[in-house]
Amino acid sequence: MNVLVVSDTHGRIEPVVRYMLQNERLFDKVFHLGDHYKDALAIASATGREVIGIKGNCDPYADVSEDKLIDIEGKKILITHGHLYGVKYSLLRLHLHALENGLDMICFGHTHVATQTFEDGVMLFNPGSASEPRIGGYPSIGLVSISERGIFTTLIPLLQTQSSD
Repeated sequence: MNVLVVSDTHGRIEPVVRYMLQNERLFDKVFHLGDHYKDALAIASATGREVIGIKGNCDPYADVSEDKLIDIEGKKILITHGHLYGVKYSLLRLHLHALENGLDMICFGHTHVATQTFEDGVMLFNPGSASEPRIGGYPSIGLVSISERGIFTTLIPLLQTQSSD
C-alpha cells in the first residue's frame, strides 16, 4: 500500500494536483495533514481521488478532527498536523505519544520542514510543505510504502512551473 502524504498547502494546490494526475498509479491513498483543510477537499475534487484530511492550526472553523488513527496493512498510523504536540520545538511529545499508544507511525506537518525519523520502532514522518518550505528547503510531499516488511518513506520535490509570457 502506498500513501501520498501532503501538508501545509496554504491555498496553493496546483503542484500537488499536477503531481497526482501525472503519477496516479503510484499511490493508493492520500493524506492531507492540515493547513488548509479546504485544500484537501479541492484536491479530491480536482483529481477524483479520496483525500483523508485533518485540520491544522490554520483551520479553526473546519468541522473535522485534528487527529485520525488509521490502520493500514496491520500498522497503526496517526495523522495529525502536529501543533498540538509542539513539533516546532521538539518531536519528544510526538514520539512518546506513539510509544504510549502502540503506534507504528505518525505523519505530521506544521513545521514546513521535511523530517524522516525512525526510533524505538516508530516512524515519524513530515513531508514538508507543499507550498511554503522553510530552512532553505523546497516544496515537497511524501510517499509512504507500507507492507509486511515495514514502513518506508520517500520525499518528493514538487517542481514549480514557470509561466512564460
